[in-house]
Amino acid sequence: MLLHVDADDCHERQIDGIHRFLFAPSVSVAWLVISVHPLWKYLSHTMAMAAMLLGVVCIAAGMHWLERLNGGQSQISAGWLVLLFLVLTVAFAVLYPISLRHDVNSGSDREDALRVGLNAIRHHEYPYDAVTYLGNPITPLPGALFLAAPFFALGHVSWQNILWLALFFLFTVRFFRHRATALFFLAVSLLFTPAILGDFVSGGDYSTNFFYLAIAIACFCWSHNRALYLCVPAALFLGVTLSSRVPYIVALIPLLALTLQRTSGFRTAGLFAVILIAAAAVTLPIFAPHPIMRLLEQFGQQSSKLDFLPSMLHAEYTLPLLAGGVACCAFVVRMDLPRLFLIFSAASFVMMGPPVVSLAFNGKNEFSYLAICVLPFVLWALSQFERGTDASILVERV
Repeated sequence: MLLHVDADDCHERQIDGIHRFLFAPSVSVAWLVISVHPLWKYLSHTMAMAAMLLGVVCIAAGMHWLERLNGGQSQISAGWLVLLFLVLTVAFAVLYPISLRHDVNSGSDREDALRVGLNAIRHHEYPYDAVTYLGNPITPLPGALFLAAPFFALGHVSWQNILWLALFFLFTVRFFRHRATALFFLAVSLLFTPAILGDFVSGGDYSTNFFYLAIAIACFCWSHNRALYLCVPAALFLGVTLSSRVPYIVALIPLLALTLQRTSGFRTAGLFAVILIAAAAVTLPIFAPHPIMRLLEQFGQQSSKLDFLPSMLHAEYTLPLLAGGVACCAFVVRMDLPRLFLIFSAASFVMMGPPVVSLAFNGKNEFSYLAICVLPFVLWALSQFERGTDASILVERV
């Protein structure tokens, strides 16, 4: 018995070593990936290097603080989360009007893409024939247009960001075991990540898309074995959110693996039928009368990002297939929600990483596109970090 306890103690201490020396650097690298471009763009090279170094040091110090805080007997006050939400809301209220001074040489046209697309639909026109004020095509899929429509009707598409931010705060509080971890994640990923903060305060929906996708996945997983009046609406909502951006389709694979592990095959088939019906219901009518051809054209809009990859690779086919192969790893491991986010992060990086890196080597820094990959990865990393902290503290108390 004593040997068994000692072995368990050794194992838990190994976990403690991993979360000390692996998770902090990984979160720092994830932050750097999507922060390097705006810092390098708007600061001098010296200031940008100093800002990146400061960010890495602060993340490491913050995770040390987080470990000590989570080891205490009580949770931090929810007021800190409310304060962070108010800070982000005030930042939006102050900076959003400034972003409306459209400049063809700078700024983001993501909110304009939603506005232009929805305006075209209101006039019974095909939304993807329109362009934004920067001359870019409309890239959000019909699910994103559908979810933004109520706010478009109110006259301010960007207001959806505040709603989904508030719900994403609630999601993170439920996702993590400790409020301190949720506060750290939200502060690092939103407030102190220039690319995500800039997109949010300018009314863009790129990060907001992930907010409502993560919420929808969590609601769907929570409803697996509950009554139909709970699981069917969750499946419908998930189907709509999956139709917001092309890379989110790959999330269906680990989600299928998780659902099969938690409930029966018959119930899984029914729930996924509802998801696909919801996605088709918001997507196909927009692309009528030639839905398949127009859907392929919409997917083809992303082909310009593959221009610097060798043509012999046929990246438009091989990258999605490789991403699907990575996602299929979910069928050979025991799944939970954090692991789902990890596999989705890896699969989406396989699909998006090579074109983004090739663009960077050719002077087109688009690392902010990897926010889709980074946010779920950091969710997983911090969830494992706090689990490791809890395990090591439990061993010490025993």
